[in-house]
Amino acid sequence: MPGAAEEVTGDAPANAPAQYSILKQRVDLDIDFPNRSLKGSTEITIQPLVKDLQYIQLHCRQCRPTAIQVGGITAKYDYDDPYRRLRMPPSAGVHQHETLKRKIAQSLQPAPEPGLTISLPGKLKIQELHVDPTSQLPQYNGTPSLQKQESDAMAVADGATLQPTAAQQGPQFAPVKLFVEFEVSSFRDGIHWIGCDDLDKRYPYMYTKAELWSGNSSTIFPCVDDATSRYSWEFSIRCPRTLGDAFKKPIADTKRRNGHASAAPHGDIEMTGAADEAQSASVTAQAPEYLISLGEDEAAMDLTVVCVGEQTDDVADAEDDTRHTVSFSLIDPVTARHVGFSVGPFERVDLSGNRHAEDEERLGQSAVKIDGFCLPGRGEEVRNACFPLTRIIDHFGVNYGSFPFSSYQALFVDDLAHDTVPTAGLSFCSSHLLFPEDVIEPLEINTRILVRAVADQWMGVNVIAKEPTDAWVVSGIAGYMTDLYGKVLFGNNAYRWQQKLAAEKVYELDADRPSIHQHGLYLHLDRSIRDFLALKSALVLFILDKRLLKISGSTGMQRILNKVFLNAKTGNLENGEVSTEVFHRTCERVSHNNKLEPFFRQWVLGAGCPIFSVTQRFNKKKLMVEMQIVQRQMDRRTKPEFAPNNFMREIKEHLKEVWAEPVQPVFTGPMTIRIHEADGTPYEHIVEIKEQITKLEIPYNTKYKRLKRSRRQKERVLGEGQTGEGGEDALLYCLGDILDSPEEVKDWNLVDWTAEDEEKMGQESYEWIRMDADFEWIGKMHLVMPLYMYISQLQQDRDLVAQYESMRYLMGSNPHHVSLSILVRTLMDRRYFHGIRTMAAEGLAILAKGEGVREIGQFHLTKAFEDMFCFPGEVMPRPNDFSDRVNYIMQCAIPRAMSQLRDVDNKVPMAVRRLYIDKLRFNDNSENEFADCHYMATLMDCLADSLIVSHREPEQSYAFTFGEDEPEEPENPDEPFEREAIDVIERFRRIDEFDQTYHNVYSTTALDCLQKLTKAGLVKDKTKEVLQYTRPSNADLVRLQAFRCLTEIGLTRKVSMMRYLMQSIVEDPSPHFRNRLLGILGEALGHIALGDGMQANAAPPPVQMETDGLVLEQEASNEARQLEATRRTTPEGAIEALKQFLSKDELFKEALWYSATSPDISLDEVAAFCDVAALLYPPIASCLVTTRLPQKYRCERVAGTLRMRFIPHGPYRNKPSKDLSLEDWHLLQSHGLKYTGPVTAEAIPRRKSSLEEEIPLKKEMPLKKLKMPAMNNAMPSIAQPETPLDQRSGFKISIGGGPKRKQSVDASSLSGRAASPKALKTSRQQTPASTFGQTPPPSTKRSPSVASQRRGSTAGPRVSTGKLVGSRIVKLKMSSSAMSRVRDIFARASQPGGPRPPPPLRQESSRSNTPVQLPQSSLFPAPQKVLQSPTGSNYFSASPMSNPSMNLGGFRSYGPAPDAASGSTPEVKRESFDAASPSLAPSGTAARASASTSPVGGNAAMPPPPKPKLTLKLGRKSSGSGSAGSPQ
Repeated sequence: MPGAAEEVTGDAPANAPAQYSILKQRVDLDIDFPNRSLKGSTEITIQPLVKDLQYIQLHCRQCRPTAIQVGGITAKYDYDDPYRRLRMPPSAGVHQHETLKRKIAQSLQPAPEPGLTISLPGKLKIQELHVDPTSQLPQYNGTPSLQKQESDAMAVADGATLQPTAAQQGPQFAPVKLFVEFEVSSFRDGIHWIGCDDLDKRYPYMYTKAELWSGNSSTIFPCVDDATSRYSWEFSIRCPRTLGDAFKKPIADTKRRNGHASAAPHGDIEMTGAADEAQSASVTAQAPEYLISLGEDEAAMDLTVVCVGEQTDDVADAEDDTRHTVSFSLIDPVTARHVGFSVGPFERVDLSGNRHAEDEERLGQSAVKIDGFCLPGRGEEVRNACFPLTRIIDHFGVNYGSFPFSSYQALFVDDLAHDTVPTAGLSFCSSHLLFPEDVIEPLEINTRILVRAVADQWMGVNVIAKEPTDAWVVSGIAGYMTDLYGKVLFGNNAYRWQQKLAAEKVYELDADRPSIHQHGLYLHLDRSIRDFLALKSALVLFILDKRLLKISGSTGMQRILNKVFLNAKTGNLENGEVSTEVFHRTCERVSHNNKLEPFFRQWVLGAGCPIFSVTQRFNKKKLMVEMQIVQRQMDRRTKPEFAPNNFMREIKEHLKEVWAEPVQPVFTGPMTIRIHEADGTPYEHIVEIKEQITKLEIPYNTKYKRLKRSRRQKERVLGEGQTGEGGEDALLYCLGDILDSPEEVKDWNLVDWTAEDEEKMGQESYEWIRMDADFEWIGKMHLVMPLYMYISQLQQDRDLVAQYESMRYLMGSNPHHVSLSILVRTLMDRRYFHGIRTMAAEGLAILAKGEGVREIGQFHLTKAFEDMFCFPGEVMPRPNDFSDRVNYIMQCAIPRAMSQLRDVDNKVPMAVRRLYIDKLRFNDNSENEFADCHYMATLMDCLADSLIVSHREPEQSYAFTFGEDEPEEPENPDEPFEREAIDVIERFRRIDEFDQTYHNVYSTTALDCLQKLTKAGLVKDKTKEVLQYTRPSNADLVRLQAFRCLTEIGLTRKVSMMRYLMQSIVEDPSPHFRNRLLGILGEALGHIALGDGMQANAAPPPVQMETDGLVLEQEASNEARQLEATRRTTPEGAIEALKQFLSKDELFKEALWYSATSPDISLDEVAAFCDVAALLYPPIASCLVTTRLPQKYRCERVAGTLRMRFIPHGPYRNKPSKDLSLEDWHLLQSHGLKYTGPVTAEAIPRRKSSLEEEIPLKKEMPLKKLKMPAMNNAMPSIAQPETPLDQRSGFKISIGGGPKRKQSVDASSLSGRAASPKALKTSRQQTPASTFGQTPPPSTKRSPSVASQRRGSTAGPRVSTGKLVGSRIVKLKMSSSAMSRVRDIFARASQPGGPRPPPPLRQESSRSNTPVQLPQSSLFPAPQKVLQSPTGSNYFSASPMSNPSMNLGGFRSYGPAPDAASGSTPEVKRESFDAASPSLAPSGTAARASASTSPVGGNAAMPPPPKPKLTLKLGRKSSGSGSAGSPQ
């Protein structure tokens, strides 16, 4: 909001927070569960930094201050609640979206401005404080005082550590205490209430909706809620003791039910006798005792208060024994967004018991107490999911310093918008992260999320970012700590696998994006931006660690992080804020002053990833490996697709002008090249990449030839498990050397290298080459190397990244039997990491698509599945056994890979499809201790994918039948199987109704399968079934999946479904559900904007009709084609397409405005709806105001009283009672307003003179228009040069009839686009003034409304001298009969302007008889009449708006559009008169100009010209019957 201090007085300081700081804040709250409200007070200790402090600004919204005192003196304050500003007048509509958002713009994330301004009382004197050097006590008036304001002295002592520089630079002042009483009657932000009404059957509780950015705490109590203000806190929360106490009905109601008196209907007291006591007792027993439905056990549950800090007191209430007050103290200074609390019937789980006895003894007093809190009945899930938390905190404490807070608590709640939100020593976690012991699928994912939640306590709460651009440091360090502990928890292979996948994802996403340094400014725009920042920043620190480790004496990132945390603990890191510069300087100091500026410039301040193209060859003469490394990131063509799932992010970045960093042509740094030479020894060479093209000559060390592959035969003879010399040799082939016996080779249909291949490999001088062997780069590496070298790398290199690169190359190579054999050996070798084995299974399916290898790949996958998971020698699978997690992963991976197999008809083989159904039907999980729901979900996905690929629409067949039998419909041979498979999926969809699975995975997977089958045409209509899952009674994850399915199948293109979707957003109380459903709304808009599925609904082309006339056809408007081409490549085109589809729908307007003005959603959700409205509708800053006209009043006395009553009477007054002064009249004239009321005597002459000046102008306008044609006739005709016949004119010329002219599409409503495709053309044509040698007036940019009003009033015709600029001339050669028809047509009179209504049938079309003289032409004689367009549009006048280019040189284009890039776009748009005869155009224009201004037409605003097709039909009208105007 605009400076609140300025609203109080004009001389308020512009930067109020710089004049004071906060030392401490105490908050007292009283929780009211039934009303979902609270009231309380807060005491803030303020440290003035200046003597003349006058104002204090606090962040405050939603809570209403009731009393404010400063230093014990009542103070004045100014408070403007943004939630009250949301009220809009009833006449407002969706076009007022800008006004609505402007009201709350300064209260939105990520940095809301203060809303409460407090004026310090004049009686309050700020005392300058002097510290006595001996007693170290504050002095007041020169005398040390121990009693006076002792707490202030302690606050100053604490403030000295927080503000060391301020104390040294200037004088100190005595702290001032600010006391604010407040109340919050209803919550839209800040606190989430669950189970507090009868519709919500969950346990009642509440918690603060802690967010990742500032602004949430200030909705609960006044505070300084910015990103960097840190101070200590105290909380006292008064709440009921039990659930029954919280929801017990008021005592007054209970007395009326239990006593002998009750309220009578007329307000009297009705007494009951003894006869009614029995009936009263029965009614009392049946009456509910609580406001909500609670059982006895539920009512007796104790309410637990979970809050940041350490609990200091729990005091029973003196007035109400059902309530108590719990106090907490947080000494460590933190920001306001890092405090939070919750009250509910939580179950406490002691997680410290998971610590081993030896660890407990080793840590001693430094052991951190860890507790978990959850709802009743979920304690075992908390204990299972949080099992590693103790080890995580102990590990971080040893490696990065002690835990920043006294204890750690993890609170699991429902409806949390994020997975985890960190506060000081307390992590709010979503209950979706909990899972029981028998579910193993979410084990790794959820554990990593919880590890990140703990890491955020060190870096994120304890240490914060100094500026938004420094967010990458905080996010990167926390992510690096998480990944590094994953190495301890999951192993080194899993760590490197995860880092390699992260690098691949960063390369895929980091195109046309800003740097991670700039990403911190846009974290609030979209969730994906924060995810990308967390991903890349952690990976940047990973490669920085790799480079630092090569520097002598450096210990990498471990020592740097210890230094950062140590500085934060000792105070060297001011206010615990870390910046990019501080982190850069720390890295250089710890690494012994090594310059890291190039690294930070490329990977932090720059964007993008390098692409290396490497070629190598061995020079036998020099005994060197010659290598050339070329960086080709400037030629990158693969960029993220503009898709519905990233539509809203792209649009928001486009509107916010988020510019992408330029592509860096050169990345510099060291690179490790490892060459495995002939003797098997790897030799590493570190080279420095400094230029775009780097040429290297690497020396060769081995003097002997390469070890031949015949060595493998020796290993087979030695046998498995032997040691000694043969075992040492076998280390060269340590992986993939299984299935080698002749029986296994024959049984598995395997082949080895041929003798020719062995000979060729024997000539090589080295085994293989590894580029970037130490994983120091993020990017793409293209190394030209033979396939057998990659296979050697796969089998002999123990590095997981090397195996991954080999698998990627092998999967992209040509299919061969040898490749399949190597892949199946990799799949069956358990020594490989499960990720490599999964890639091998996928590779078998990918490579098994060529001739000769199709059956081999299917055989290998089927054989592998049977060997691992079926009874020996049988097809029947064994009962599930998921005790080995790797086996479980492979049991899911092989069926997923089999769904990619294809037969001769490009279908999934029937045997594979039948396998899926059999496994789903006959799955045996009786002996398995783990749940198989995710395994069944995988099989359902595979079955649905195979059905989609194998589905073929039956082809229509035509046969002659002479009997009475009807022709048979074409049959689909797979239809019975498809029906059977769909029934199986439907059965699993209904299982959750009576046997609920983990997160309803059966229902969500079945819904996703039905959505894919519906899009493929296998399932006709499942809308009713899917809509049932969107009801509020279902689980959130199921509802979200149902809405996503409706969006994917295109049902949200219907306005009714869009209304239902938006209504579900605003009416659901869950923040998590609303947040995710807003994302689905963005995807729905993306589907509409990108035109998904619109091609199938396109209208068929018109049928050509035969005629004997000459037809000149102009092709359909290129704007539509350009829009279709750019809607998928540029944000501008997508926005225009979205406008065309939704902007004119009134129902959608009402639904969107209803959602934006809903009284239950948060401010950020209101802003999100306003952003959607801004995409579709132009803002209007005015609205209709309805007022009553004034009346006269008469006064009369009320009989018997001393009151007077005023009664309106008489006619309404419609004229002002006072005359308008001359000054006010001039003011109205300056604003372009008209006034017809009475004016003063001095203003009458001025108004009369202005009216007289307007009359001659109105008379002259028609005279000038009538003289224009005569002036044009005086112009000599100019010979036009002939155009070669092979020149294209942009017209389709056909002899014969054509279809009647179609009604054009009105595109004038398109914002930012011209209503006619000729806008760019007419702006370059010459004007009549330029013909006479006059300088044409400069063109001015007009608004669309002004241009549309002036379109039909242009009086001057267009006259050209010579060839028109940019035009083309087409010469038509016609016979004498055709020429006579043309003369007859042009001799007919033009019709006045305005659209011509369709004439009745069997009547001749009426034509105007107004003669118009045309200039002489070299092609036509002087005709008597001119042809008038049926639409009455002036085609030769300038269009109201110019057609802007679609993202030419703009932001974030994804390659040139197919049609927009061609040069024919502007040249095709030519008028038919220009092509026929340039000399004919001026008169035609004049006729249209005169017709548009004639009183017969009476059209003030001309309709837009038809854009799709302009057809000029030159044919003779037959006298026969038919529709008027149609050729016969």
